[in-house]
Amino acid sequence: MKLFYSPTSPYARKVLVVAHEKGLVDAFELVEVNPWKDPEDLLAVSPFCKVPTLATKEDGVITESTTICEYLDNISAAPSLVQPNRLEVLTRAGIAQGLKDATVASVLEVRRPVEFQWHSWLERQRNAITRALPRVPTPPSGRFDLGDIGLACALAYLDLRLKELDWRSLQPGLGPWLEEVSTRPSMLATKV
Repeated sequence: MKLFYSPTSPYARKVLVVAHEKGLVDAFELVEVNPWKDPEDLLAVSPFCKVPTLATKEDGVITESTTICEYLDNISAAPSLVQPNRLEVLTRAGIAQGLKDATVASVLEVRRPVEFQWHSWLERQRNAITRALPRVPTPPSGRFDLGDIGLACALAYLDLRLKELDWRSLQPGLGPWLEEVSTRPSMLATKV
């Protein structure tokens, strides 16, 4: 399997954390790419040129981080990261995905020249983050399923890219939880 990724992508990090948790990281050839430069090797397998992208011999090319994570969960004999409460786990994973999406949209918007920035769009993304965080329950200690992995990657990405957003004050239980799960080998191995 060949995984195309960027080390700062929260979506790619989610996949890599899952790969570590499932004991599959050594089954990959990791290909670090900058998707903004249209690398030929990534374009050869995915016309969307997005990370993460997983190219497999048996099952073709798989895109979209949650789909890749589900694939990895299915091919590994390690305990499932989505079962037995698949809908509940995927619902939490979807909330985390929304946090990542709004954060990435904010980051991309502020990279544009100021005169071209869409300020109402940027405000909408930041408002989505600040509305969502108080509604995210603090996960129980000891659990680390796909929903939790997605949340940890979303919060760590907020720390990386939107330092000015004091997300810890919006949901005080999440800060200590992130500190706890950040000591897991899978999180340490994928830290930027």
